[in-house]
Amino acid sequence: MTATNESLVPPSGPPFAPRPGGADVAQALRFSYEGTGGDLFLLALKNVFLTLVTLGVYGPWARTAKREFLWRHTDVGGHRLEYTGTGRELLIGYLKVIVGYMVLLGIPNLVARWAPLLGGVMKAAGVLVIFLLLPYAIYWSRRYLLSRTRWRGIRFGLGGNDRDFAKAFYKGALLTALTLGFYGPVMNNRLHGILVRNTHYGSMPFAYEGADRQAFRIGIKGFFLSLLTLGIYYFWYAAELQRFRVASTRFDGATGALDASGGLFFKLTMVNLFGNALTLGLAFPWTATYTLRQILSRLSLVGAIDYAQIVQQPSVGNAAGDALGGALGVELGV
Repeated sequence: MTATNESLVPPSGPPFAPRPGGADVAQALRFSYEGTGGDLFLLALKNVFLTLVTLGVYGPWARTAKREFLWRHTDVGGHRLEYTGTGRELLIGYLKVIVGYMVLLGIPNLVARWAPLLGGVMKAAGVLVIFLLLPYAIYWSRRYLLSRTRWRGIRFGLGGNDRDFAKAFYKGALLTALTLGFYGPVMNNRLHGILVRNTHYGSMPFAYEGADRQAFRIGIKGFFLSLLTLGIYYFWYAAELQRFRVASTRFDGATGALDASGGLFFKLTMVNLFGNALTLGLAFPWTATYTLRQILSRLSLVGAIDYAQIVQQPSVGNAAGDALGGALGVELGV
């Protein structure tokens, strides 16, 4: 699925109308979440019911409906996001992943009944292939989600080369193992940078300027202080890391800003943990809504963006990548 046809439809109205001098004056592009817990609860009930009565077949449509709900209630600078994915393409993606799992794990289990040694070798090979697919699953799942996301009629996308991301992942995993984990913060920063730099909104790319040295400092400090405080400092580490990543993100002349503290992360974690546990998960729509509102209300892009230079670009993404990311637990969780 591409956005080729959309390239013939120029966006209309502000904020894309050009201003004198080309770029918009410095401003803050603010984010907010406008959904309610009650509406999300009703959607969840519908999705659960239809998934049960169809013996799971409705699952891809349920996932799509949830994304459509979250996207259209997310406001960016006065305009809502739009999700254009379909349940049908997700279903096809899931079927492809199921076939892949049958080949990699199902067949070896059958072979092991008659030839244990051969079956064991085949299962080990299957597990190795799954590990090697991890970085591709990360990349493909984000590529699919971005390709199905629009704002003001312009589609997002993830370009670049998935093989370059995979090479950085393998190298980082090896160095992290050899350094007993100390290379981990640098690895994660470099992988995050690749994803951000290859992300584009129409024809306008994002940029990431997060320094490895600073990411290393944040990670090592977070690790040792979390140990010393029996895990309590983790929330302040997570908040500092997210502020660093957002502040290192650029879009044209604008810079990301996140006004979130460790105290907020701790509060949100407690709200979700105890709220969902005490209600056996029934409070999830309200805790999720509260979390989204708190985080997005503190997120913004500050600076001048020349919207007049942004035009539609083809953007592709395969639902099988999204399904694989979900199966391996490396998708974005929506």
